[in-house]
Amino acid sequence: MNETRKKCVFGPIRSRRLGLSLGVDLLPFKTCSMDCIYCECGATTCLTMERKEYFPADLALKQIDEALTSGTKIDYVTFSGVGEPTLDTGIGSVIRHVHSRFPGVKVCMLTNSTTLLCPGVIDDLAECDLVIPSLDGSTEEELAQLNRPEKTVTLAGIMEGLIRLRKRMKGKMHLEIFLAAGLNDSRESAIRFRELVAQIRPHLVQLNTLDRPGTEKSVEIPAPETLAMVASIIGEVAPVECIGGRAATQKQAGVQDVTSYNNMILKQLEKGSLSASEIASAAGLNEQQLPAHLRRMEKAGLIEEINNTGKFRKL
Repeated sequence: MNETRKKCVFGPIRSRRLGLSLGVDLLPFKTCSMDCIYCECGATTCLTMERKEYFPADLALKQIDEALTSGTKIDYVTFSGVGEPTLDTGIGSVIRHVHSRFPGVKVCMLTNSTTLLCPGVIDDLAECDLVIPSLDGSTEEELAQLNRPEKTVTLAGIMEGLIRLRKRMKGKMHLEIFLAAGLNDSRESAIRFRELVAQIRPHLVQLNTLDRPGTEKSVEIPAPETLAMVASIIGEVAPVECIGGRAATQKQAGVQDVTSYNNMILKQLEKGSLSASEIASAAGLNEQQLPAHLRRMEKAGLIEEINNTGKFRKL
């Protein structure tokens, strides 16, 4: 285990989609099979498709048990964080443990869909109550431009995995498509996405756009009329909703990228420990979106919460 990573749970965080969600992140910071240009956590530092136990499963189960017996009613245990969750081979045991010991708690998996054809992954994810896989490219070129995946990842492989997973799912699949202006939001792209979605048959398609500063400054949000056009075309074969883009449409005190966003927060914490609302007020940031970002900074070793008080300090 990475010595800087001794905790795999974070939150719980209030989520519009999932209610009160306890996050589980089993990976070292920015270990992923993609290096997406829009990632709010910054550039991938370990681009890999290697599956192994990155975080001890017994320690993960202990921390999850402690969080779920703390008295707070959790709606979902959500695999997410700063990399691709399915790279950790312990996810199946965690999913089964939560369902067995806490039957009232649902399990959600956020995945970039790259590992679905790896042995055992679909077996594990099929047990989830909700899987939110992503599909950002309607062509190999779009996939390469937006996601910059590990060299063995292909659109064909992602599609085969998604189709297989959907057939095995006991719960629901909400397919997420991230749209970036000028890259994958054309009418031609929308038509291609429609055909791909028709093959996958997800329960819902969620069109996402930039919500916080991404890795590349050039990523822009499509115009409202463009989003409506894409939603209309894909909506011919599946229910569609548009999410994201709320914080990105606001002027956030000159925030240009993840690094400067982090630096603004760290500058405020130089004055002393502060809560999310105090940081937001002092720096002119979006208070609704800040808590989740603070948790990412905490996992990156930049800040830490003081004894579960809701106040953070700079490390």
